[in-house]
Amino acid sequence: MNTIKIQESESPKFQQIVETATDLFIRFGVKRITVEEICTTAKVSKMTFYKFFNNKVNLGEHIIFSILDKTQIEFDAIWNEVSTFNQKIDQFINLKMAYSKKFSKEFFIDFINLSPKIHDKVMDYSKKNQIIFINFIEQAQKNRIIRNDMDINFITFMLNHLMELAENEDIFTMYNNNEELTLNMINFYFYGIMGKK
Repeated sequence: MNTIKIQESESPKFQQIVETATDLFIRFGVKRITVEEICTTAKVSKMTFYKFFNNKVNLGEHIIFSILDKTQIEFDAIWNEVSTFNQKIDQFINLKMAYSKKFSKEFFIDFINLSPKIHDKVMDYSKKNQIIFINFIEQAQKNRIIRNDMDINFITFMLNHLMELAENEDIFTMYNNNEELTLNMINFYFYGIMGKK
């Protein structure tokens, strides 16, 4: 993978390629878009493209790492800055839904399958956030904000399996878009089949 230098990342041509590819990848997925399409849409030559990136996967990694880092900052802000339990949950759900609405199914599938580096980074962030979330749930149980008759080990187990399910391409065939899938997973995890009280 190219090591992108600061001066390269500040180049207008570099920004043009990244912005164009981000828009195309989000709408159509990474695998479907070619380097030629990116260059044509960005109005740059292939020579310019390869000055900054080894290939399309290299570019995809750069874009996806940027998205993951930005998302993590937003998640951290929710856990650290929002005051009440309900406000944290509401903002967490709103953030998940905003990202699911923004990204196509094709992009999300490519997102988790494009390269081992991306998969590893997704898993690292997921593990970090899971620890924070489980601690958050445990504290809420102790404070009697949420029901305390559910075992935290069971909650953790179910959360792990929901994460695995989100990586299964088969589940995407059940829904028209990523937003529908995310909403169903959130409703199932937070509210079960009995609905909100």
